[in-house]
Amino acid sequence: MVVLLGYIDPSSGSLFLQMVIGTVLAVGYAIRHHIAKLWRKLTGKSKDDV
Repeated sequence: MVVLLGYIDPSSGSLFLQMVIGTVLAVGYAIRHHIAKLWRKLTGKSKDDV
């Protein structure tokens, strides 16, 4: 039987958490950007009409 003991120091955990939060925010922004672009194309409004 193999027992694997791992240790994640606080700075590695903090870096991982920052990467997860950054990824979630970037994906949310990208989706919002593409939906807004599609909406403008469907409604015929430009960015300046808002």
